Amino acid sequence: MGLLLLVSIGASAQDPQHQENFRSCDGGYMGCNQSLLTTAQQEQVHRSALRRNFVACDGGYSGCVDSLLTGAQKEQVRKSALRRNFANCEGGYSGCDQALLTDVQKEQAYKSALRRNLASCDGGYSGCNQSLLTEAQHAQVQKSALRRNLASCDGGYSGCNQALLTQSQQAQVDASALVRNFRSCDGGYSGCNAGLLTSEQRVAVEQSAIRRSAYNCAHGFSGCVSSPVPTNALRANKLPKPAVGQHAPTVASPSNTLGQPSADSLAAYERATETAAIPVSPVVAPLFAGCAENGSCYGDISAATGRAKTTHVSGYTRSDGTYVRGHYRSK
Repeated sequence: MGLLLLVSIGASAQDPQHQENFRSCDGGYMGCNQSLLTTAQQEQVHRSALRRNFVACDGGYSGCVDSLLTGAQKEQVRKSALRRNFANCEGGYSGCDQALLTDVQKEQAYKSALRRNLASCDGGYSGCNQSLLTEAQHAQVQKSALRRNLASCDGGYSGCNQALLTQSQQAQVDASALVRNFRSCDGGYSGCNAGLLTSEQRVAVEQSAIRRSAYNCAHGFSGCVSSPVPTNALRANKLPKPAVGQHAPTVASPSNTLGQPSADSLAAYERATETAAIPVSPVVAPLFAGCAENGSCYGDISAATGRAKTTHVSGYTRSDGTYVRGHYRSK
């Protein structure tokens, strides 16, 4: 009785192992042990292997064994191969065998090749064969090339051919170049040509340079230039004025370069300091001056605390999704 129970337990313990082995064999996976299969399981595994082989052959995949196919399966595989070849020829892909195409398929593949060539020529891409274009297509491609050239010139990109521009296009390109130059100068970027700036632009560029320098000085960044701020810039940025009794030190005349006041601005500053009722001293390395997103400016008096707003807070989004605009607050 005890022996029968042990045999029963051993057999039940082997069942999961046998089932796992059968699944591996039936799916064509590694770890299959054919000797553990029953006769019925071996027949099912063989049928599954034949189905997998047919799928591989019909899809043109590796691992196809043609000798395992039936006559009907071989015919279907042949038709599938012809369809794949036509798709390759029509799409211009590798693996196209023109010899396998019918006359109708050859004509359709040729028309598709002409459409692809026109798209390449019209977009200025490599692989364009101008000799395959019609007269109307030549005109279309030329217009597209002129539009691309204008866009390159207007954006200051490489590949611009100024000789292809009309008079009005040249004027547009020149105006765009002046705008880009002003933005470069105003942002302190390389490529700035100060000689192309107007008087108004020079003033704006000088004020931007002063603000950048002030910010760099306040935060200990490189690019800090200790330079006096003209009175008009002081008032425009709402910087706090010094207390009565402070004396304006002698100001050396800086060179007229971007990032420092010009001689004209400095002269105006000196005249203002001489005639002002309250002496205004130049501000050296001031805190970041300007106005924030919400309209509050550096030096404004807080209605809540009665102190000057000198701390800048960048805009941020609350957890509820509400956006708080950048602003100045008092400490």
